[in-house]
Amino acid sequence: MITGHQIRAARALLNWGAERLAEEADLNRDTVHNIENGKVQARGASAERILRVFVDNGVEFIGDRGVALLNENYRVLEGQDCYLRLLNEVYQTLLGKKNAEALFICVDDAISSKEVIEANLHIRNAGIKCRYLCSMNAKRFDFDTEDYRTIPEQFYTNSVMVVFGNKVATLRGTNDAVLIVTDKEQADMLRGLFEMIWLQAPKPKALKAK
Repeated sequence: MITGHQIRAARALLNWGAERLAEEADLNRDTVHNIENGKVQARGASAERILRVFVDNGVEFIGDRGVALLNENYRVLEGQDCYLRLLNEVYQTLLGKKNAEALFICVDDAISSKEVIEANLHIRNAGIKCRYLCSMNAKRFDFDTEDYRTIPEQFYTNSVMVVFGNKVATLRGTNDAVLIVTDKEQADMLRGLFEMIWLQAPKPKALKAK
């Protein structure tokens, strides 16, 4: 159980207004206001949404009074919506950053859901550049093919990795968990490898962007 005081403190750590929390947790602004002011207790789905939003953004609750920023370099997002939550973290991490870019390795647009496409669009529409490495046998592209390069099928495995900011995220092959590592040196190293592949890999052949 979390208190309104903890929620307000968590918002302060992230420099969020109540409107931002309501949007991220998909709750009514009045609901957030009432919870924070002690008029109602955060329970059930509302409490789970609030907790998940804060945990995904690096905040932890301590007992029934404390709140702190997570200092862990390794985190795991679990659940069938883990990749969508990762894409939201990409957006939150890079929003407003100069020359912001997310690099996606071993993607397969053919299996992307409508929600995943919309989440990618949300990132791109915020001015965040996205580039993708996919299989040379890819059959679908959700964005301009100039943003894709292909790699030989024998070197391709659909276990998506995303490099953004100082973070590296890897989607489990079963698609139900994402490991996020915060490590600037590892992120920079993978950017270098991505660029090396990008400069040598061919563009998609004879396929139109969807």
